[in-house]
Amino acid sequence: MIVTRSTFTQIVGNAFASVGFPSEAATILEFPTEMFTEGSDLTPVNENIDNIIYGLTKWEPKTKETGVSTAEKLTVEGKDYQEAVDNFNHLFLRNMWGTGLPLVPPTEERVNWILTGTDLPRDEVIGKILPRGGIAPVESLAVALAMAGGRPEYMPLLIAAVEAIVDPLTQHQGMQATTNSCYPAVMVNGPIAKQIRLNSGYGCMGPDPKYPAGASIGHAIRLILLDMGGSIPGVGSMAIHGGPARYTNVIFAEDEDGIPPGWEPLSVDLGFPKGSNVATVYVVAGTTNMCGGAPGTEEEALADVNNYITFMTTVRCNYWGVDTYNASPGILVLGRETARGIVDSLGWSKKELQTYLWENSKLPWSLIEWAQTDFRTQNDLDDNPVLVENEPWPITSKPENFTIVVAGGEQSGHGYWMRTAWPSKALVSRELQLPANWDELIEQAEAALGPIAAA
Repeated sequence: MIVTRSTFTQIVGNAFASVGFPSEAATILEFPTEMFTEGSDLTPVNENIDNIIYGLTKWEPKTKETGVSTAEKLTVEGKDYQEAVDNFNHLFLRNMWGTGLPLVPPTEERVNWILTGTDLPRDEVIGKILPRGGIAPVESLAVALAMAGGRPEYMPLLIAAVEAIVDPLTQHQGMQATTNSCYPAVMVNGPIAKQIRLNSGYGCMGPDPKYPAGASIGHAIRLILLDMGGSIPGVGSMAIHGGPARYTNVIFAEDEDGIPPGWEPLSVDLGFPKGSNVATVYVVAGTTNMCGGAPGTEEEALADVNNYITFMTTVRCNYWGVDTYNASPGILVLGRETARGIVDSLGWSKKELQTYLWENSKLPWSLIEWAQTDFRTQNDLDDNPVLVENEPWPITSKPENFTIVVAGGEQSGHGYWMRTAWPSKALVSRELQLPANWDELIEQAEAALGPIAAA
């Protein structure tokens, strides 16, 4: 039985489905939104009290079978191929299965081709996508990738990214359903980035025909989150604005060739051996381009770093939540020349840069005092030794929580700040598992797209 307020019926239905009930099996009692405010008229409850009692004591779902069900294959026709493709896309939009971007029909032949990119069985379950709770086997991931125009060599990264998204530390159910317009950012380390043409340089977070992997994989992730997770705007996702990044999320590679001497890739910072193929996921809620970043002297370097701090603290966010205060406040992305300029001018290790950011991004007590209802009372953090009354508060519990990644164009001049969103408790990483035929897949990609060196 579902008892809900108007406009939230599908959201509650998603939660109902996520614990194993088919949402269409539920008895639904929908009440007006104004009834849920303080001092409201509760007459609708009295009028439906018999239905409520029945639902709580006698109602049973019509569907009583348990297990994972498999949808039947669809057949879409047209007078010619183009009309059939159009009809396929129209069908997906009518059923709210698409994102609004054109989709490639996931024919059996195409899905089988995509599945050559993994040695996992097609029926192996990668996870449950909340809030609807749709089960995501490998084959369903391949279908999403096929519709997004992907290729077989993208499958190891897609699988690893979805594994990280469904990890409890990511709390993807919050990311999916919240009013916050957040989305997953996927950062990739290791040689696979170059092999599959995932961008780490100029325009690494946007479209680029030389590096198509990020767009296809990101769109596939969105289809998985929408179709299996039920994150349809205004129905299963209440993100107020959504944002353009929700079409393909953000997927890019770290510029490992441009990492300054003495610094390590993000994957090594997170405990993986250097050279490992690793995907790291974190939920972010906004991005900001930061001007500056051509340090030639110590004064210029400090001015640029302080400029970044200004951007980090401009938007007041609840970083002091019980679950999120020990997580990263965001991801600072620096181009190779900017990162090297900081090292050359200041001689700083990454840890020293993190410490400087932590010390100098603290928010003044006047702001904390003004907002203490939000940051102290609600989160019960009076016993936290880092948060001292009448002193500035850091935006995260320790310096190493600042995530620093080297990526972007080779020249300096700008940095990029991706602010965290509240659901995530930590960055979550997965090592990619390459299939036995990996070298063959890369050769096929080069035959189709040209040599990687020419990209």
